[in-house]
Amino acid sequence: MTDKKSILFITVTFPPRLSVASLRLYNYAKLFHQNGWRVSVITCTQEGQNISDEFDLDRFNIIDIPWKDPYFKIQRIKNKLLKKVIVKSMGYIIPQLPIWLPDMRFRSWKKNAIKCANELISKQEISHIYTTFSPPSPHLIGQKLKSKHKNIYWIAEYRDLWSFSASNNSIKKLLKNLHFEIEKRIVNESDLILTVSKGQQAIMQKRLRRNVHILYNGCDFDSYRNLSEINNGFSIVYTGYYSKKFNDLDLFFKSTKEFISTHKNAARPIKIIFVGTPENNLILNKIKHYELENYCVFLKKMPNVEVKKIQKSASLLLHLAWTDPSQKGILSGKIFEYISAQRPILSIGFDQELAELISPYNGKMLQKKSEIVNYMKKTYETEMKIKLADNKTSEISKENQFKKLEKIINQ
Repeated sequence: MTDKKSILFITVTFPPRLSVASLRLYNYAKLFHQNGWRVSVITCTQEGQNISDEFDLDRFNIIDIPWKDPYFKIQRIKNKLLKKVIVKSMGYIIPQLPIWLPDMRFRSWKKNAIKCANELISKQEISHIYTTFSPPSPHLIGQKLKSKHKNIYWIAEYRDLWSFSASNNSIKKLLKNLHFEIEKRIVNESDLILTVSKGQQAIMQKRLRRNVHILYNGCDFDSYRNLSEINNGFSIVYTGYYSKKFNDLDLFFKSTKEFISTHKNAARPIKIIFVGTPENNLILNKIKHYELENYCVFLKKMPNVEVKKIQKSASLLLHLAWTDPSQKGILSGKIFEYISAQRPILSIGFDQELAELISPYNGKMLQKKSEIVNYMKKTYETEMKIKLADNKTSEISKENQFKKLEKIINQ
């Protein structure tokens, strides 16, 4: 007899690997387990991945299938010019392959994962599978499994859009409708489609012509409750990566320079702390251009609990939204961490859904230098009251997001 509360997550990223996607899936897998579900996970080990021992993984049945990334072979080429030519060429050609050959990069992992999943479903009588994009391979596996095991309930999750992703290059955008015919065929058999925002939900419902449900990355207020704070004077904290193309670093640094110029002799020293942000030439040159070298600190990737301590101690949490006002629903897991830390949030860019999300928690989405400078000054000079929330009462907590999801599954 099939266990009606048994679920298999299929994902290329899961703890102990450190990534935003890993944290999302780990937290929801944990909630499934806490609510009486038997949880299995098929994932992969990637060469050079950042890992942490902070996770409690004993509660899950994790099957880790090794995967050799074809790209790593290029990195072993000693001739720098040859390596550069190949990387540039593949950077152009490989992104186009998903239009005709979805996810060839993960071909070997996908083949082994399908075999493993079929065995697991038969032996442990799995009732539900949960696949997550990106990359496409988990959904391709989900399609194969659903075709073979008709009674299994397939949840297909989109952490980002696929054919209609705002970050697609010009060729992918040109061929998006052709590509979408492949995408639609792949997820058509799924029982439930999830996405991470209202903006993405609207796009997918229009294209797929079926209901799409939202599962926010969600807040975990309680995990920040008893963390010790770090005294950093007045600290502006940014965690994770940024986009050269879609985020306005210049507006942030320009505004920060003006703000600092009015508070040079103030009692509280000002620091800009980047956590897990690549310390590359692009950002270093901008810091030098705006004469902010003495104010910026780069911290390497670290366990999530240490990141939380820094976020909770921040005077101001910085978020970089997209510069294109037409883009909607790009909600990263970072913004929910920021809300959970219950510190003032400054988001620079455009996204109405995001602006409405952070507003009750003393967050501001701004696009003008004068507004940004004034908000920094206000944060520096005034202790802002933040709306208190917890996992039980907040609609956007992971706990309550999971309850909504379980209710849909059980209908």
